[in-house]
Amino acid sequence: MITSPDKEPRFYQAVGQDLIERIMSGEFKAVERLPSERELAAAYDVGRAVIRDALVMLEVKGLVEVRQGSGIYVTRRAWEAQALKLNDIPASQMPEGLPAAGPFELLQARQWLESHIARLAATYATDFDLKAISEAYEDHQRAPYGEVKEAMDIRFHLTIARATQNMELVAVVQQLRNRRENNPLWARLSERIRDPNYRDRWVMDHNELVDALMRRDPEGAYVAMWRHIENVRKFLESQMNDGSEAG
Repeated sequence: MITSPDKEPRFYQAVGQDLIERIMSGEFKAVERLPSERELAAAYDVGRAVIRDALVMLEVKGLVEVRQGSGIYVTRRAWEAQALKLNDIPASQMPEGLPAAGPFELLQARQWLESHIARLAATYATDFDLKAISEAYEDHQRAPYGEVKEAMDIRFHLTIARATQNMELVAVVQQLRNRRENNPLWARLSERIRDPNYRDRWVMDHNELVDALMRRDPEGAYVAMWRHIENVRKFLESQMNDGSEAG
């Protein structure tokens, strides 16, 4: 049914629209629990990240609700609606008019891009760059939780990108950050984070990354960045966990 990840709508949008149609057909009733994430992934023959993004999108639109420890349920609004389209989520704030990306789609893009950027930075960074990276790391470590720590995290990643000596890569990293900050799906996922100090988790990841850059170790920097964003992904997945299944 879903033929290509490269065609519009995006994979998660196609899955989400199909779920809506199944709700409209009466397959899923109001306040009825949806199949588990694992079951949906198997049924649609897609990765679980696609299912998570589809469910976040439906949650943003008020079509499903997550009940911790119980599952994901269809809301009365979803069942009673006559015609719902996923592509009506505003894209006006998205660069180049692109549709909103799923949160885990954004993380996958960041993981691939920034890991390669870290490798380049370890190769091409000047002494000035390494000093700037170290200072950005220390500022992030000391920053209080909240907007300040978030700003310091962005500065840290952009400083690494600048160390590649390629400003186009800096621009792409900034664009991905902007797409995340203006993304209603990411905002909804962030609202569900229960740990108020979760950003402190990434200080050790950043430390390992800085150590590899200071050693001018390209492969070590690549692995450290990949592992860092993988840890972010796993943490966010834990916030999506509705308690209805294990693994």
